[in-house]
Formats: sequence, C-alpha cells, structure tokens
Amino acid sequence: MGRFGGSFKKTYVYDLAAPVISQLLKSVNFTGTELDEVIIGNCRQAGNGPNPARTASVRGGVPTEVPVTTINMACPSGMKALELAAMRLQLGDAKYILVGGMESMSTMPYLMKDVRWDGFKFGNKELLDGWADSVDPLIGQGMGQTAENLVEKYQISRTDQDEYAASSQEKAHHAWEAGHFTNEVVPIEIDKTIIGKDETFRYPVNREKLASLRPVFKKDGTVTAANACAMADGASFMLLTTADVAATDGLPILGKINGFAQAAVDPDLMGEGPAVVIPKLIKDHQLDLNDIDLLEVNEAFAIQILANESIVGWDRSRLNIHGGAIALGHPTGCSGVRIVTTLLHALKTHDKKLGVASLCGAGGVTMATLIQRN
Repeated sequence: MGRFGGSFKKTYVYDLAAPVISQLLKSVNFTGTELDEVIIGNCRQAGNGPNPARTASVRGGVPTEVPVTTINMACPSGMKALELAAMRLQLGDAKYILVGGMESMSTMPYLMKDVRWDGFKFGNKELLDGWADSVDPLIGQGMGQTAENLVEKYQISRTDQDEYAASSQEKAHHAWEAGHFTNEVVPIEIDKTIIGKDETFRYPVNREKLASLRPVFKKDGTVTAANACAMADGASFMLLTTADVAATDGLPILGKINGFAQAAVDPDLMGEGPAVVIPKLIKDHQLDLNDIDLLEVNEAFAIQILANESIVGWDRSRLNIHGGAIALGHPTGCSGVRIVTTLLHALKTHDKKLGVASLCGAGGVTMATLIQRN
C-alpha cells in the first residue's frame, strides 16, 4: 500500500492495478484469453474515465475481447465483486473470473460545480476537494463524524482507541518482519524505483504522541488521524474458478468461498455493520463464532472495531492478526479483496481452517464472507 501522497501520488488507479493484474496472470501462466470476465471494485472514480476497471485490465494484459465491469458499493466494493464472480461460477456460465479492487486516494481531483451552465460571470467560484464525495448525502456527514457517533453511543475511551491503533501498527510491523506478507504483496516499479513494502504503517509506536494528537472530526471528539484508518493507494486481485476446473487445469487452490452475507444499518452508525452481518453469515452456515479461527474486519476506525467487538464478543487474539487498515491502509475500493487475500494467506501461514472477512461502508452497507483454507 502506498501512503497518501507517497510513492504513488501521481499514479492513476488503473496504473496501480495493471502491474498486479499482469503478475497474477503470469503466476498461473495465463495469456488472459482464459478469462470470462474481470470484475473490479473502485469507489473514487472522478477523472478516471469510463469503466476504469476496463482500462486497468487492458493495461494489465487482459485481451480486449474479455468483458470488464467496475463495481461501486463504497467500502465493500471489492467484496461485492467477489460475490458477483462467485455467482457466475455457481451458475456455470464462467470458468475463470479475475476479481479485484483498486483505489488511488492521492489522485482524487478537485471539482468545480455549477460552472457548466452558470458560467463564471463576476465573482469567485468555490473549488471543491474531491474528498467531499466522502460526505454521505443521506445524513450530511462524513465517515469520521459517524465514528464520533459510535463514540457517543458506546462510550469507548480515547485511551482504548489509541491503544487499539497502536496494536494494529505493531502487528503489521511484526508481520512484515516475519515475512508473512512476502507471498501476498506484488512489488511495483515507479520512476525506476521498486516499491515492495507497505508505506503506511508506523513503527515504533510513540504512545505519548498518539495521546497528544487533536481530534479531527469533532472539537471535543476522540477520533484522530492515528486511530482512524490510513488513507492509501493500492490494488488487490485474485483469480476465481471452481474446484473441478482448477483440478482439471492443474492450478493450486489457496482456499474456497463458502458464502456471503449482506446487511444494512443506520447510515449515522455505519460502523456497526460488521456486528450485524457477521452473526448473520455465521448463523446462515449453522456455525458458532468459536468455529471461526481468524477474522479480518476492516479497520475504518478503532472505535468502529471496538464497538463491534462489544456487540459480537469475538476473541481479539483471532482478529486482524497481521494488523489492519489503521496500519496497512484503507484504499476503499481495494479493501474488500485485500482483506480476503490477507485472510487466505493468514489461514495458510498459521495452519487454520475457517475465516471471516467483513467491512462496513458509507451509507450503512455492509458485507461479510466465509472463507475456508484448502
């Protein structure tokens, strides 16, 4: 993951995704003609042309004859792409689907509204930051304010939020040091420099500095830049097929998707989503929370994780064991696939069987998926 304004600050989203697609195809000796479709989640699309997933795919080596779809469901976009691909495979009308998520937060443009028809005439016009699209029109609030709404409802302290954030940073550092991300991360070359490690996490963690940071979204609030997710640029991809096709073609299977669940919650409290959808998913599959070996819940905010934890009651030692989005970053369209990728590798690394990945999303949408290691 590239940090906001970091190495990828001038790299448009399709050029972030293209080398990942290219290397994935090479890893399975595909030319791209084997694909029936490419489905990619991408939220921040302004300025990226029509169907940015198509541009990313073709630049990544996918033949122009392969259809490509861009999905926007806020933060769960990448996971929704996974679900749509799985549905096509279940229907039997596809053999191979390339699925991914991508986001370039650093290249989000500035916007000028009401100019096309009104013109400039006299006076000044306001230049709007493209980040204004993060404000939910349903409630007139950004996601940071909804995080403060969770603080007010669940009364979780700033100290607890900061400590959770620190632990996420430390877990990410230790995971990198142990080589757990080696088989998960694809190096990218920018201006003749190879970037092969996440730029987002910070180590060592200075807890005194964390405590000194001012709140960002509310004057007397508790949500800071450090206990919220890191803004980032990134892309994540995987190849989906059926067990029979993989066996016939001699492809290794990392894991399988056992199912999905969707739900929706009050947009004012959008961070509660995983606490609703994870129990639904587990119940749908006649499982108990204790049956789940590992959980990957996207860390939009520390308060969001802690609020969900207070509702669901998961064992934190099973949660985001290699760090989460507070440390690794949350490129929104990318994250739904990224957390599933991380979960699959974590299940293999730690010799575990079942995992659940979940995200909340703007507007109150939420998803979860049940993953089984092969």
